[in-house]
Amino acid sequence: MTTKHVTVAIDVGASKIAGALIGEGFELLHEIVESARHNLDGTIDPELKQTKEVISKLLKIAENENYLVDSGGACFAEYVMPNQRLNSKDQIAWKIQPKDDFKSLTGFNWTIESDVRAMALAEIHLSSIDPNFLFITISSGISHALVISGEPWSGHTGEAIGFGIIQIDNSIESPTLEEYSSGLGIARRYQKVARAQIESAEIVFERFNEDPVAKEIIETAASVLGKAIASLVEILDPSQIVIGGGLWLGSHKYRELVMVSYLSNSSKRRPAPPIKNSVAGASAAVIGAAIAAN
Repeated sequence: MTTKHVTVAIDVGASKIAGALIGEGFELLHEIVESARHNLDGTIDPELKQTKEVISKLLKIAENENYLVDSGGACFAEYVMPNQRLNSKDQIAWKIQPKDDFKSLTGFNWTIESDVRAMALAEIHLSSIDPNFLFITISSGISHALVISGEPWSGHTGEAIGFGIIQIDNSIESPTLEEYSSGLGIARRYQKVARAQIESAEIVFERFNEDPVAKEIIETAASVLGKAIASLVEILDPSQIVIGGGLWLGSHKYRELVMVSYLSNSSKRRPAPPIKNSVAGASAAVIGAAIAAN
């Protein structure tokens, strides 16, 4: 019997941890998805304990299936430098660099990438899209990757993903786009105004038609996000845009509101670049992490 070679792929996001066994054709063989956030505050997964438990579970499954695992790929909702070292702790409470930490756990080498660049790699592999496009992820956080000739541009320090950190106004609070229009941003804004403890943005969207506070927060978030995408187009001049992430793909209402704002704020000198939904879907990051590792 031929032994199947597989890659262990990990996606550590701002709210969840996903792990998968990925085949040689980058097909998804087995996936584990766990919530990593029990409230809206602070960072997640101290010392990557939960992530390493997911890796161990996947290795056990691989052993039971007689898979040969000889590589690992992991992506993070953090800044990742070209040398595959994390350069921030905005969302994830890691302590030891994952490239070293995971190798100590498994014995094989790991490739580390940012989540948005991994998702862009999956889009390139799984779709027939032209290899020059702007990829944006809108989920618990917001970030971007400019893809040039099939390669996500990392920038000099790996930080060419910072769409979500732009400041949206000049107020005293001066929130960033991510704080205002991402899933966590929407949930936190609602929780502050409504003075009600909630677990996620999904609850805010469920209340859209009945709660004026939820409606206003979602509409303002979408309006600002659409305008910001139009501004990013002015800076990067892409021919097309692909958007993925759980909030974007999971909410038709949010997509609709953002698109209205995007089109109304786009330059009148030329047609606005078309926006397409990611075909890679919810598993884009783990598939992309495996692609990066191979």
